[in-house]
Amino acid sequence: MIDTIPAALLWLVTAWRTPAAWRDPSKRALWSAFLALAVAMTLRPSFVAAPLDASLRVHNLSSLGKHLSGIVAAHSVLTFVHNMAEEKASGLKSSRLHLLVPVAAAAIITVLFFAAPQPYEAVDLLTEYAADWRIAAYGVVWTGYLAAALFSASRLCWRWGRQPDIGLLGRGLRLTGMGTTIGIVYAVHRAAFVILGFLGHSPVPASTREAISGLLLFSALIFIMTGSTLPAAGRLHRWSREYRELLQLYPLWLSLTEVVPDVRLDPPRRKMFEIVQLRRAHDRLYRRTIEIRDAVLVLSDHAPSSLRDQARAHVAAFGLIGAQADIAAEACWIIGAKQARQASEPSSGEPLPPASGGRDLPSEIDALKQLARAYNSDLTRTFAAKLDHARTQETTQ
Repeated sequence: MIDTIPAALLWLVTAWRTPAAWRDPSKRALWSAFLALAVAMTLRPSFVAAPLDASLRVHNLSSLGKHLSGIVAAHSVLTFVHNMAEEKASGLKSSRLHLLVPVAAAAIITVLFFAAPQPYEAVDLLTEYAADWRIAAYGVVWTGYLAAALFSASRLCWRWGRQPDIGLLGRGLRLTGMGTTIGIVYAVHRAAFVILGFLGHSPVPASTREAISGLLLFSALIFIMTGSTLPAAGRLHRWSREYRELLQLYPLWLSLTEVVPDVRLDPPRRKMFEIVQLRRAHDRLYRRTIEIRDAVLVLSDHAPSSLRDQARAHVAAFGLIGAQADIAAEACWIIGAKQARQASEPSSGEPLPPASGGRDLPSEIDALKQLARAYNSDLTRTFAAKLDHARTQETTQ
């Protein structure tokens, strides 16, 4: 279980970031880091590695794949942090390892891996075959590159994470820096036991050594995953708010645009489609506010001063005052104007001011949400029923 949970989380994060990485090349470095880490953690458990190696007929090949994935992940994390530092803090200069370094490290450990005789499948390649100089050199090269890349990333994270006015991004970088720092400790720990194994020393039992390695590795992964996804929390919060607002305005939008279909850019969709359509929430919400206000503007031609006076009197009879009364009265005359348009009654032709609204998009959305609640209230339905009854009586007379 302790092996499968990190792998599952990493695959989930990788899948979540895939659409963004596909659209924006600047996000592919972090995506490739999570993909490489997911592959490495998937190959780590023996119940995955042993059958895979047996099917490929190469002992410990999964270990090589795991370590190559670790090199890719370390380089990708370093590239991501460095690119973000250059973009957000142009005055912050720091060197990074050239692409040739991870390529050379990957080539060296691949050559050493196939050069070393490996007669049996090992649970831990670096310790069980540490007496072979080729595997010992393999381990030193791998852990050396890992430590160097993570050290460079940690230095950037800690320096950049303390920059002023970067909010969640700074906190995320500090968390990522904690993860890369723990990763350095993991790399040093692994290198130490590779060297001790080559020298013929084993001061710590294998079970304890594995427990320490697992704890360091999983701790580093948790901090890196949390830190790299924390900056997205603000965007996720903004999206969830706009998505809720989009659904809240749907009934009002649908009711008004049914009688004023010309204001709609696209044909209406069922509520279920609105619920399952998660993309472009901001653009759809912006368009929805425009279409609601355009519909109200058209309907205002069917709302003479007499109808608006009736709406205010109706609201006052229910004891509402102030801004609450203004919103309720507006909802009442809008529904009255909708009935008049549906009945094909001529427009009033009175030069009345447009409906009230917000100064910007957030305040406009708040105003429309209040209007939507008033429009769907019992008070407004009572006013609509009263108007409908009066219209019926006029028709029968």
